[in-house]
Amino acid sequence: MKTVPGNKKKIRGWKRQLRSVEQWKQQNLELDIEHLLKHNRDYVKIWIDPWYRLIRRNPPVWLSRIMLKALVEIYHSWNKTLISLGEPYYLRIWLFDPNFINSQVVVAIRDCLDFYKFNEGINAKSFPQEKYQLEQLTDFHWKQCIDETIYFKNIDELEEEFITKLTKKAYAIEETTIDNKPDTMYKIYEGEIWEGSIKTL
Repeated sequence: MKTVPGNKKKIRGWKRQLRSVEQWKQQNLELDIEHLLKHNRDYVKIWIDPWYRLIRRNPPVWLSRIMLKALVEIYHSWNKTLISLGEPYYLRIWLFDPNFINSQVVVAIRDCLDFYKFNEGINAKSFPQEKYQLEQLTDFHWKQCIDETIYFKNIDELEEEFITKLTKKAYAIEETTIDNKPDTMYKIYEGEIWEGSIKTL
């Protein structure tokens, strides 16, 4: 999904934006246990207009901090509910950087415990604590993973001109097999995904 930088202009109706964030947070604080038990996984994204649309835009950093704080509160609320289930679970904050608007809280249980797998970051970086300036983030362990877009030569029916562009841009090109048919996979680096889980004693 294409993400473009946020506008540098001032946000119109910033008070309305703050209300939208609070409303979105309240709507998602309670984990839908019925849905989770039925599907074994669930998630919440930052579904806040005008940032989360077909063409996604990153909000300014000050608003991103408020949204991230809300994601942390949702994480803690879900964590309490999951502890009461008394069974193993996967619960993470996925913090995308620089594509922040794709950030989310994700949960999985039972058959989906190992459903989510990311490749580790290709260049070791430090977690961007100073950027978000939230003390609560130090309570988490952050694993650096790669945010990537993957194209398949045959499945996606790529044209030669586009393949040439991908070949120049891809950080990795791999031969693979899909449904017993050979294919070529092009991996495009988009940024980092910081996979966050609460530290345990």
